[in-house]
Amino acid sequence: MNDYSQADLEALRQAWPQPAPPSPDARAAARDALLQRAAATAPRRIRRVRLPRAGRRAVTIGMLAAVISAVALVVDPTGVEAPRSIVPGMAVPAANAQVLLGRAAEAAGSRAFTAPRPDQWVYIETRVQGVRQAAPGEVQTPRTPLETRVDRAWTRADGKEVALFEDGKLVRSATGGGMPPVDYATVAALPTDPDALLAWMYANMGDLQKFEEDRQITAYRLLGSMLAQNLVPPAQEAAVYRAMAKIPGVTVNPDAVDVDGRPAVAVARVEDGWVSHELLLDRSTYTYLGERAIASADHTTPEPGVRVEEGQKISNMAPSHTIKKGTIMTLAVRLDIGVTDRPGVRP
Repeated sequence: MNDYSQADLEALRQAWPQPAPPSPDARAAARDALLQRAAATAPRRIRRVRLPRAGRRAVTIGMLAAVISAVALVVDPTGVEAPRSIVPGMAVPAANAQVLLGRAAEAAGSRAFTAPRPDQWVYIETRVQGVRQAAPGEVQTPRTPLETRVDRAWTRADGKEVALFEDGKLVRSATGGGMPPVDYATVAALPTDPDALLAWMYANMGDLQKFEEDRQITAYRLLGSMLAQNLVPPAQEAAVYRAMAKIPGVTVNPDAVDVDGRPAVAVARVEDGWVSHELLLDRSTYTYLGERAIASADHTTPEPGVRVEEGQKISNMAPSHTIKKGTIMTLAVRLDIGVTDRPGVRP
């Protein structure tokens, strides 16, 4: 016979508001987490402990509340915030890149946003690190020191001008277009439907659209660059993530990534079988943090051998060097982004 009354159950119901139905992404995350937990936990004998009636009633109600809380954390009705755990130490990873990018899209679409005026300037500060040009025969490893620079740029929101510091002097010039677009006005006019955004990318990437693999590589890179170089409105940012999810070969990097003390999650696409291009997002908020190119396998470049050009065999005798798995080729971290009334001034 149960030791709690109908009144106890009613009190528990009133303690938590009725949640909205969970999103498909949230259901998938909850299912994956529970399956992983079930697979990792071996059956074990549970020792039964006899408690006094009052103690049993308190424990029963407490356990019921804990179960309700755990389910509420896993099945997030908004689908925006990925739960960190059901119980201490139990991580709830994204099932795949499509799930992760879906969460990022929902989070982006729900953020507060104030559009800049056409005469205002978007300021972006980025720290860029990378391995230096290798010497012939050199072996680059994860311990190879990285060269560092900090880029600071102001772009007028209407796309008319860009301002950069050169030799300590602020230099203003016309933006000159480019792909992907680097001004707010153009980005804000892009399609918010992911299929339409991909179609726009393919139509504006030039001759590379002739080859399917090159189209996919270029589209993935351009979408990431658009986030890196712009203040992107919520609807377009959500479309970027959903468009990325449609590109074949995009995966989740299962390894933990730390960006200046901020835990990050990465979606990645491996190119040429050895270099992984990663988009880094905050693990909790899915805010864009930066990009990374890292060797996912050992690689020797250029590959020795013979190639054919215009009917002639040409031996590749160029000096080569080796890049070991785990070597960071480039790491770009966003340090600041904001809107100012004039160039040369930080937000």
